[in-house]
Amino acid sequence: MNYLFVYGTLRRTANHAMHEVLQRQAQWVDEGSVPGKLYLIDWYPALIRSEETGDLVKGEVYWLPDPERTFAELDPYEGYYPEDEAHSDYLRQPETVQLSNGTTVQAWVYIYNLPTLGLTQIESGDFLNR
Repeated sequence: MNYLFVYGTLRRTANHAMHEVLQRQAQWVDEGSVPGKLYLIDWYPALIRSEETGDLVKGEVYWLPDPERTFAELDPYEGYYPEDEAHSDYLRQPETVQLSNGTTVQAWVYIYNLPTLGLTQIESGDFLNR
């Protein structure tokens, strides 16, 4: 799978240095959304799955020509350790992402792997519009 959905600090206008990885190694595809809820951890967000109507997280979709190379840089940043998922802050999992034109793609998404109790929900589902 060569698509990645990002919803927080990796987005183009989040002004975070790690977006440079996507600038160098990926091609922007479109805006998109996934079913879920978004929470504020500190200065970064966490996505958890939700099947409740209206729970959507907004973000961007990228095409990765060399996913292994890109994930070698992004996984540690996201706190995802494939060899030790039980101790990972996030899990990288496939999700169906709806693009702005209504079509869907299967993309990798970093899903929060820790409890959200006590965290503030970002009601808009958009980290950049909180």
